[in-house]
Amino acid sequence: MNGKRFSENKARRNGFYLALAVCLVAVGIAAWSTFDAVQGYISATEELESSSASSRSDDPQAQKSPAPSPQPSAGAAKPSAAPTATPKPKPTYVPKPSDPPAAESPEPANTEPEEPQVPANAPMYEISGEMICPVSGETVQKAYSAGAPVYSETMKDWRVHAGADFGAQSGEQVLACGNGIVKETYTDSMLGNVVVIEHGDYIFSYCGLGENFLVKPDDVVTMGQAIGTVTAVPGESADQPHLHLEVRKDSAYLDPQSVIEGKD
Repeated sequence: MNGKRFSENKARRNGFYLALAVCLVAVGIAAWSTFDAVQGYISATEELESSSASSRSDDPQAQKSPAPSPQPSAGAAKPSAAPTATPKPKPTYVPKPSDPPAAESPEPANTEPEEPQVPANAPMYEISGEMICPVSGETVQKAYSAGAPVYSETMKDWRVHAGADFGAQSGEQVLACGNGIVKETYTDSMLGNVVVIEHGDYIFSYCGLGENFLVKPDDVVTMGQAIGTVTAVPGESADQPHLHLEVRKDSAYLDPQSVIEGKD
């Protein structure tokens, strides 16, 4: 009896262990099936993503196309678009063709001869082509010394004679050597009464005249016109009566006799 009960108990334990083993095997099979299914899904997903990425890299248009914007649901209210102001066209400036210049009508020829233009610094007289001696006698008592000192009977010394002394009678008229204009008249302690006349490029100083000048500054004189009378030259009073004449050009003294004769 006891042996039979022991056998029954042993059979129950063996059946329990067998059922437990079967359950464990079933659980293992189910777990393996589940793992295998998940592994297959993951592999398929990776292959799909890989092929999709490869197709996008091969198609440049697919790379540039932006992702589609999400469409609003049917129930959502669409925002009303704000009215936009239509820009007014700016006026375009179209340049007008310039009118051709009007043809100038030719001026009628002036048949009257034009008067010659006179320079502003032109002399107010006609320059003489030749000159005359200022006194009747043409004798030169003392010549121009050209910078060399000569003895003076009046001053009792040696000095430069800057002019030429033309012998003449006391009171004899002194004549202008050529056409010209009176620049000034004055009295000098050594030269006496002096009349300065411009004759073209030359400046003549007529020295030793009488007290009464016959001309005044700015007077235009003609060749041979009386400008004074022979009186005395204080610095040469020891000499015979004469007219002391000095000539300058560009402030340089020249020989009066050579200028009158046209040699200088």
